[in-house]
Amino acid sequence: MSQNENQSPETQKEAPKPAAAAQPEAPKPEPEPMREIITPSNKEVIVIAEQVQGQIQTVTLELLGAGRDLANKLGGKLSCVLLGHNLKDAAQKLIHYGAERVYLADHPELENYRTLPFRRVITDLLQTFDPPPHILLLGSTTTGRDLAPRIAAFFKTGLTADCTELDIGPYEHTNKADPDKLGLYPGCLYAIRPSFGESLKARILGPWNNPQMATTRPGVMIPLQMDTSRTGEIREIPVNLKPEDYRLEIMEIVREAQSTVNLDEADVVVAGGFGLGGSEGFELLKELAACFENGVIGASRKVVDSGWIPYQYQIGQTGKTVRPKVYIACGISGAIQHKVGMQKSGLIIAINKDADAPIFQVAHHGIVGDVFQVVPELIRQLKAGKQLGSSVSQQKTLV
Repeated sequence: MSQNENQSPETQKEAPKPAAAAQPEAPKPEPEPMREIITPSNKEVIVIAEQVQGQIQTVTLELLGAGRDLANKLGGKLSCVLLGHNLKDAAQKLIHYGAERVYLADHPELENYRTLPFRRVITDLLQTFDPPPHILLLGSTTTGRDLAPRIAAFFKTGLTADCTELDIGPYEHTNKADPDKLGLYPGCLYAIRPSFGESLKARILGPWNNPQMATTRPGVMIPLQMDTSRTGEIREIPVNLKPEDYRLEIMEIVREAQSTVNLDEADVVVAGGFGLGGSEGFELLKELAACFENGVIGASRKVVDSGWIPYQYQIGQTGKTVRPKVYIACGISGAIQHKVGMQKSGLIIAINKDADAPIFQVAHHGIVGDVFQVVPELIRQLKAGKQLGSSVSQQKTLV
């Protein structure tokens, strides 16, 4: 009997089994490419123009600048819709500022803005497009905020309000809760606007239906340079108003005469904040603004809320957005809500006693000091410079 046979079962050991050969892992299947979903459109970008007493509003020219960039990326046309009465010259101006085609609705009932007639004419026009235009843009003004949602509701399309940036890009919809919408959407309108108290930017998309719509803040987009050599088409469109469009009648329009330069059009804005200490401080700022040919004063929200100056001077998230050549911030701390309204100015000069004030983060030049010491010295030097320039000019004339 062998030695193994004499061992008890408890002491016997099984001979080691040969190790099994490692099995190669099965290759993971490649994910299926997302189907491309193209919502039918004619790639046309359309701007709804605003005019008051026949004058094209600045926000419209800004929208044409933004629309030109979007149309180039889409490979489509840039058009404009103009409603009013006796506006042939205004239509030509839109072409000079970049529109390739102007849809002109000329009718006495459209001379002044009213919601229902304007909505009727615009929706009638857009229904003639087959497929619909890709993008529709309006200003985030009193008129635009009233008209845009009515157009969007009519076409059951999305609308993003108060945008500060616009772009074109793709979007992949992967949410399986909407299986019919799964896929890649190329050429979406990226409507970008501040959120969470201006601390973040939200990119909002609505590719399901065209036209994709947005309104933009006045003062944030850059218009194209006027070019009288630009040519385009002016196409008159029919105006077919219905009885229900006359439910509102304008009895009288009272326009307040402005004694100051419009904030949107000023070359120099001298803005005051809570650091001025009271409404009297704005008298000093008015004197500084008067040193410039096209200067005007502005204000932060806190001083407006304190009643130091009327609301029409307010700059910021809940006021106006400005883009002057020079912005002088006097006693303004620089809260993010204020910075969003002025940070795209050509040259920003900040004057504040607090060296750590946030306004210095966006300023090109900063002066740490008391406004009531710095500003009088600025005024003195500016006036001295003017006198010197006038004297030199007179000498040249005599020679």
